[in-house]
Amino acid sequence: MRALPATLPILFLCEISFLLGHGLIMTLLGVRMSLEDFPSQMAGLLMSCFSLGFVAGSYWLEKRIRSVGHIRVFAACAALLAVTAILHGLWINPWAWLVWRLFGGAATAGLLMVMESWVSGESTNENRGRVLGWYLVISTLSLAGGQWMLNAADPATFVLFSVAGILFALSLVPLSIHRIHGPARSSHDDSTKISLKTLFSRAPVGLVGAFVSGMMVQAFFAMTPYYGQEIGLSTSQTAQFMSITTLVALIAQWTLGRVSDRFDRRKVILCMAVVMTISGLLITVAARSSFWLLIFVASFHTAMLHTLYSLSLAHTHDWLEPSETIQANAKLLMCYGVGSVLGPFSASLLMERFGPDGLWFFLGVAAAGLAGFISFRLGRRGPSKAPQEQEPYTPMVPLVESTHYINELDPHYGPLQYELEFGGDDTVDTSTASDSDSERASNAA
Repeated sequence: MRALPATLPILFLCEISFLLGHGLIMTLLGVRMSLEDFPSQMAGLLMSCFSLGFVAGSYWLEKRIRSVGHIRVFAACAALLAVTAILHGLWINPWAWLVWRLFGGAATAGLLMVMESWVSGESTNENRGRVLGWYLVISTLSLAGGQWMLNAADPATFVLFSVAGILFALSLVPLSIHRIHGPARSSHDDSTKISLKTLFSRAPVGLVGAFVSGMMVQAFFAMTPYYGQEIGLSTSQTAQFMSITTLVALIAQWTLGRVSDRFDRRKVILCMAVVMTISGLLITVAARSSFWLLIFVASFHTAMLHTLYSLSLAHTHDWLEPSETIQANAKLLMCYGVGSVLGPFSASLLMERFGPDGLWFFLGVAAAGLAGFISFRLGRRGPSKAPQEQEPYTPMVPLVESTHYINELDPHYGPLQYELEFGGDDTVDTSTASDSDSERASNAA
């Protein structure tokens, strides 16, 4: 940590407090809705409203950051999150909660944009991998810690909503008491536009994988706490379930990523989808046997689930020119965002129809659909890049909705660099891919 720029530890402290509160409020709302006998559709609709607010906030608040600066937007969003967390506990009404979650989603987008653009701006080609590693570990551990805090008090009371509000407010403190500068560089470097149609023609598995990832990840976080209460898990067991399955993702990111560096990533994603389909069917049986067997089987499912977006991103990058990376990342996140709006509510409808097991039925069907699509693509298209031609895998953080800034921490990303040959008039762009790489990308299209 000492080798990083001085502002990054301060930002990481803000991130820890924010994500502790975010992890707590996500799990707490699902548990409390079950205790209040809210219908399952309302639980899904709440998460869909959060995702809708997040998508809207991602676009609107980015302009405010440019206008008034990072610290002011961070302060406004942290204050708004603290207020909405407390309002959830003051007014127990499902329709009011929809409004709070809509504003909460927009505020969460603002906080993430500030932190991620700041972290990205402070990173260089030399330390970007190390910064991403710290960001990944801190994000995962903070989310899991927030979910574990569900055990701190009775979720039927106002206490935990207050704790979440306090954590959001505390995220303001590190920025407020230190005199620090804004990002060292702009995160909006020149980039080449790439249409959604072109991107789909090059890496259809990447786009569909991002969409399915958004559906499944947000349905899991929205409905699993509700599911736990409905099948009779205690508050402590629900917190353990959410925390352990979240931490499993930290190991899976690195393990599955290294495997995908050696094989066709489409086949790796296909195997992951098959595992999610099978485990989704087995979880309903495991839940009727024992709590720890439920966690064991669910861990296989979540290990694949939380890595799906990262591998979809890596597969897409295999077919991109360096200058196309930013535009392509934005479109992948758009697909993820659309999926995150549709997924939770769709899962809640199946839970209303089939009971609590409808959640895993939804996740299993989504995974099976992805497996079918990849199998279809593998049958139509020739082999993907050989292992030695694939870009090295980089773990990402799909556990919380992310803005496009964090993708710039990918070590593959870098600003355009030019070398001037003083012996002549030619300008050489060293950031572009080699001719052979360009030829492979055009052939793939």
